[in-house]
Amino acid sequence: MELYEAINRRRTIRGFSLAPEEETLRKIIMAGSMALSPDNRQPWEFIIVDDPELIKRISEHKYRQNQKIHPEVIALSQRNAYANCAVVAVCYKKGPGNHWCAWMCVQNMALAATAEGLGIVPSTLWAEDQAEVEKLLGLPEDFKLATMVLIGRQKGYPKVPKVKRRPEWIWLHRNKFSTKS
Repeated sequence: MELYEAINRRRTIRGFSLAPEEETLRKIIMAGSMALSPDNRQPWEFIIVDDPELIKRISEHKYRQNQKIHPEVIALSQRNAYANCAVVAVCYKKGPGNHWCAWMCVQNMALAATAEGLGIVPSTLWAEDQAEVEKLLGLPEDFKLATMVLIGRQKGYPKVPKVKRRPEWIWLHRNKFSTKS
């Protein structure tokens, strides 16, 4: 798939029917590892989580976290998104600029997954749930979890949802925020 087509087709998918093959998953993670980073530090680490019990425990943290801020149906759907997919923890070494590097990895992974005909969604955790998942994953003290990434064949594939986008160029300014380009 051509790059601009992948950018245009990329969607956040929250329902999966099948995890990717190991070789495809590794290609997607490799794309993540090619992200830019300050001084080429490459501060990222990736953890493939394929232990069903560990995935269940992580998804329960996601559920518990979302119960605090979403209706029950949304909290359940976010927990259930961990089914039938590959689960990858994207981590980064603590330090200035390293957090955004991890998210650059996620963007590369999203485009690579799309090019492979797969869906992807970052599944973020925060506060005590993030700390608990970091412990479950055995992260060293000097690393943080950026996000869990869920990758797989979209339920109902091939389905490309129509996304309403803001009109082109209304978000572009020149020199100052209020000056349209």
